[in-house]
Parts: sequence; structure tokens; C-alpha cells
Amino acid sequence: MIDTTLAKRYAKALVEIGQEQDALDKYGDSITALCDLMETSKDFREILINPVFTVEDKKAISGRVIAKMEAAPMVSNFINLLIDRKRIDQLPGIAAAFGEMLDDIRGITRAEVVSAVPLGEDDLGRVTGALSEISGKQAHVTTTVDPRLIGGLYAKVGDMVFDGTIRTQLNQLKESLKG
Repeated sequence: MIDTTLAKRYAKALVEIGQEQDALDKYGDSITALCDLMETSKDFREILINPVFTVEDKKAISGRVIAKMEAAPMVSNFINLLIDRKRIDQLPGIAAAFGEMLDDIRGITRAEVVSAVPLGEDDLGRVTGALSEISGKQAHVTTTVDPRLIGGLYAKVGDMVFDGTIRTQLNQLKESLKG
């Protein structure tokens, strides 16, 4: 289970070091690649997380993987620290928190938009522009299609939710008619 408070603490430390060394992108790419590898390779994940393997074995194997990735030495040191402190299982949460902090530094917000039909380029551009204006940051939008919405769209930016779907409007009308 990922402890978000702990993940944010480690991510903040890595961000601060990355800013000092002007290597935020490199660190982020390396941490993300390691998370992807842990997700796709059950063997690699098992070695890093299973207490049967010694700390030295974990460091040696992760060190070889990191060397092949040509990651910065700081990333190797960071992974070794997580292994030493038995926190390597927190790496996915740390990577997510690192990405959020990096977005915040760059003035980027992530937005999710769900629509009843696929959005065209013009519509997507207008939605992205509106979400950027509302959030005060550059919005990076991911879209999905859900035909159950009937029409309109649903957008989520951070803690804000905008629901302009016909399905919701029909449900509200139904409730108001009930009384």
C-alpha cells in the first residue's frame, strides 16, 4: 500500500535535488522508467520487494538495471536509499508525487474530460482553453468517451468538477419533478 505522505516527502527531496542540479527531467524520466519496469516485470518487482532477497542483492540488480538505463548517479543513490529504508515499494507513489510537483513547478494542471462522443480538434481546443483559463495553469487534457452520458461533457481539473452532461441534467430534472 502506498503512503502518500511518505511518497510526497521523498518526491520533494528528489525535486529539490533535481532543481539544484538542473536535472528534473532526467530524474523524472528515470524514476518513471523504473516504475514502468516494476509494473511490467514481475520478476524485477519481486526481487525488489520480497524480503527473501538481501539488501545487497536488491542494490546489485537495481544498479545493473539503472546502469543500462544510463540514469543519473543520483537516481541510483535514491533507489539505494529506498532499498535501505525498505521503502522501494513506495516508488510508484513517489513517481506520481514527483510528476505532480514537476507539473506544479511548470504551471501545468492535468485534466480529465469525458464526453458522449469523441471531441474534434476544435472542440478539444476550446475545452482545453477554458480549463486553462479556469485553473490559471496550462491544462493537459486526457479524453475518454462514455456514450451513457447521452450528450455534453464532464471535466475534472484537480478538485474541481464540471458536469455539463445531459444525463446529469435529466437526473436533476427527475429529482425536481419528484418534489
